[in-house]
Amino acid sequence: MKVTYYKDTMRSYMIIPCPPEAGTTGYQYRMLEMNRIEGILPCGLRHIDGESFLYYETTGKQSLSALYEGRGIPGAELFRLLEALSDMSGTLSEYLLDEQHLVLTADQIFYDLSSGKYSFTYYPGEVISPDVFRFLADGIDGADKSAAAAVYRLCAAAGGDRQALRESVREAVSQKNTPKPWEIETEPSSGRHTQETKHEDFDRPDRYTTKTGTEADTEPSKSREPDRSTGSFGKKQLVFRILLILLLLSGAGGLIAVQLLVYISQRERRLCIAGSILLLVSACLIIAETVLRVRESRRMRREEEWSRNPAYLESDEKDLPVFGSGKVEEYRLSDEEAGNTVRFSEQETIGRLYGRDRGSRIDLRTLPTTVGKAQAYVDVVLPDPSVSRVHARIYKGEEGCIEIRDLDSTNGTFINGTRLEPNEKRRVHRGDEVRFGNMEYEYR
Repeated sequence: MKVTYYKDTMRSYMIIPCPPEAGTTGYQYRMLEMNRIEGILPCGLRHIDGESFLYYETTGKQSLSALYEGRGIPGAELFRLLEALSDMSGTLSEYLLDEQHLVLTADQIFYDLSSGKYSFTYYPGEVISPDVFRFLADGIDGADKSAAAAVYRLCAAAGGDRQALRESVREAVSQKNTPKPWEIETEPSSGRHTQETKHEDFDRPDRYTTKTGTEADTEPSKSREPDRSTGSFGKKQLVFRILLILLLLSGAGGLIAVQLLVYISQRERRLCIAGSILLLVSACLIIAETVLRVRESRRMRREEEWSRNPAYLESDEKDLPVFGSGKVEEYRLSDEEAGNTVRFSEQETIGRLYGRDRGSRIDLRTLPTTVGKAQAYVDVVLPDPSVSRVHARIYKGEEGCIEIRDLDSTNGTFINGTRLEPNEKRRVHRGDEVRFGNMEYEYR
């Protein structure tokens, strides 16, 4: 699928040509052009020189490949994407659009940095293989075990039909909030390593609180039986509450029926209305309190099940090697290794971008590097109003050169005064001038 990009004074577009044999007056093309579908990139059909093109508006949006190329993908963002994809399946079914024509590639899924919403590309032409899950698997944060397991399962499901993939996505979204072993306080029985783990923030490296050694030995042992004094109650209590709710509702209905069947004074009528309202409010409060206690009871039972099967067990391995017990051997350079040091050519070293202001520069020792003003998505923050949130990306070139790609920035990226097209990559040599919006640099 050939994709080009275009930017006018106000808006940005992704352009995809329609197949020559496509009937652009068909149902799918008309639905894309005539409707603003939630979660789908706004699309317009244009006919130029006998050919048809789909113009998808991408103003203010960045593709997944632009956001996460060379960067780790947080597990929370993965599940947000899967939730958007699951909702997208329902939206397409409402418009009677074929889900197979949803383009699931890293270049055709876009993220709006201002609203935090994902937008997908719907292409009525050829069916494109959903390779975005391989991109997600390569970039997912390995510390997030649940997210990594979910994306690997989706990679396997992507090789089948779209129905199986849809079910896998829904299953991953539904299991996102399933309690994990490390989310529950555990204290195994004596004879094992005592650990106390609390889930505070899934993305923080210090989310584990561990007590070992003498500190754990001095603490008295605690029973893993959950405290059910406030959360759990039996079937008898549940039946009693249901009967009480039915009694209150019956009383409220009786007071309302009295006003219709029996002649009463205006004062008595007001008292009946007040009494029925009071009974209805009491019934609602009891219903809400019962629901909360049932949920709390289920949580306590789940904790009890996890405590019976602790996540951390004592290792059965014996006779492990002791660190530092081996002999220290003297290291000497061989005759071949003791040769002359090779001098790097100056043409092969990467320079830096030096700004017009004193002390302003961009270090290029770690490439690729993304520049912009959205700290969460870039490597180098340029705090200038003319710079976009995700402005451009710098790559390592050949023979000491670098390459710069404009990421559909609002005010553009310029090399020696020439503006780059959206997503265009161009080589930069030493002495060239580079400008990101109003921020000017020289590559040396």
